[in-house]
Amino acid sequence: MEDVVELRFKYSEEEYVSAYRKYFLAKKRATFFIIMAAGLVVVGIYFLVFNGDVALTVSFIATGAFLFGLLVTSSILLPRQRFRTDARFKGEYRLRFSDEGIEFQTADIDAKVSWRVYKEAFELRRFYLLSDGAATLTVVPKRVFTSTEQESAFRRLLDAKV
Repeated sequence: MEDVVELRFKYSEEEYVSAYRKYFLAKKRATFFIIMAAGLVVVGIYFLVFNGDVALTVSFIATGAFLFGLLVTSSILLPRQRFRTDARFKGEYRLRFSDEGIEFQTADIDAKVSWRVYKEAFELRRFYLLSDGAATLTVVPKRVFTSTEQESAFRRLLDAKV
């Protein structure tokens, strides 16, 4: 028997931003940049404490602070701004997951997407995240499932297709 899961929901700003942040931080490149930024600041502080070159000290600390600023902007500020300015997030979503693919319907969207678009899926405490590994992120809040059977059917589809 084919699993078909139909969901209707509206995103809240908090859950979209939270899901995006968790996805962003789960990516290896975010961890790399956090470690690099912290390392640069630590090296800068080392030069500051041990009377190193002032220009080098400022360069290390400023570069580390700049990287931290980029991380904060990318993981917190930009997702919030995107949610507030993109009309697609204001209305109700209707998603239909089946063996054939995923159907998206909103007031402005009526599309069918192949499972092949998605390269990875994550299950978090409050969400399922589907990603193409680059720019596409589909957030499915766990609160929208009407039963444990419906969520189990969704998991079976994810296991089989992604």
